[in-house]
Amino acid sequence: MKKMKSDKEVLQEFLLDIECLDELLPWTKKFNIFDVLKLARTEIRHSNMLAWLFDPNENHGLGSMFLAGFVKRIVENACDNKYDIFSLLLMDFHSFVVYREWKNIDILLVSDEEKKLIAIENKVGSQEHSNQLNRYRHILEETYSDYQRILIYLTPDGTEPSDSENWIISSYIDVVEVLEMICNRIDLKPEIELMICNYIEIIRREVVDDQQLVEVCNKIYNKHKRALDLIFEHRIDGNDRKKDIIIDTLKELENNGDIILRDNIGNNKYFMFSTAKMNEYLGELDNEVSTWGTKSVYYYWVCLEKTYIGCAFELGGVNITDEQRSKMDMIIKMEKPNDNKFDFKFKKIYTEKRNLTEMEEDDEEVVRKVVKEFVMRLMEKEAALLQKLS
Repeated sequence: MKKMKSDKEVLQEFLLDIECLDELLPWTKKFNIFDVLKLARTEIRHSNMLAWLFDPNENHGLGSMFLAGFVKRIVENACDNKYDIFSLLLMDFHSFVVYREWKNIDILLVSDEEKKLIAIENKVGSQEHSNQLNRYRHILEETYSDYQRILIYLTPDGTEPSDSENWIISSYIDVVEVLEMICNRIDLKPEIELMICNYIEIIRREVVDDQQLVEVCNKIYNKHKRALDLIFEHRIDGNDRKKDIIIDTLKELENNGDIILRDNIGNNKYFMFSTAKMNEYLGELDNEVSTWGTKSVYYYWVCLEKTYIGCAFELGGVNITDEQRSKMDMIIKMEKPNDNKFDFKFKKIYTEKRNLTEMEEDDEEVVRKVVKEFVMRLMEKEAALLQKLS
């Protein structure tokens, strides 16, 4: 029977064969401006880049070629031939004006001359929510009732939208292939060519599956599976680093006298704190029998989830005094007038979230800034609330 190798032995084998990683050099050693700026998975930045490329009157030198090529690709792929390709391609694309975040629509192109509009909802690392597509369609129908409307749902892999009857499916493969076709046909200024080539590379590597990269990674992984699993199991992941930054930032705010951290700073997700002013208003319990097993009957907290960082002001309704119950009832009536449930264990009065996909993943200062902004808004709301209560 073959003896099973120890963890140390499989790691040694991997290190002795470290040259196997050289096959990844084409992807890891190549300069890419989007890597430097940490924009690879940031949805807002992709929308900004696409809006620039779509604008025929911008300084990229593509003219209307990218917009026309993308529209042609999309309407050709649309089912039931609902669009007249010839009339669309004969449009004056230079008459389109490009808007970002108009009524929260990611990219909107409008031609008053052609009486046509193109709306693009862009999703990179997030999903549609709150009936977005229906809401946007109704807004456009009301505002541009006499315009022909092309509605495009753009995702990395061509995910089907909830409103598939009205929104056309598109993927970032469409973006890449149209850009590559154009770049092979025309000469661009060196700086523009570098940016567009970098953008194509980052989409292939970070947004859609680069099949060659997938094959190389699988080859290396199959050869050194146990060693790589060990490394992955014992790594310090991105969320662990974000957790450390959150704790450091909250401790800094405590040292400044802004907040009072809970002795047990929190678990893996929740980092809880209070303030002197709210402590004075709500008071504390004599024993550690509150909702959280402490003397505090409320907490502010910052939480770290897989996809977002959030904050909240939360009341605890367990073992509170009649006076505390009365004060909490006043807070609920003022801040949540439609909430009639006054018997509770937990009650969130205010919450806020920031998607991690909208943040530069490795930028410590961004996480630190978000935490400070959360605390600042919580303190502003506290001041306004205590003023009303007084």
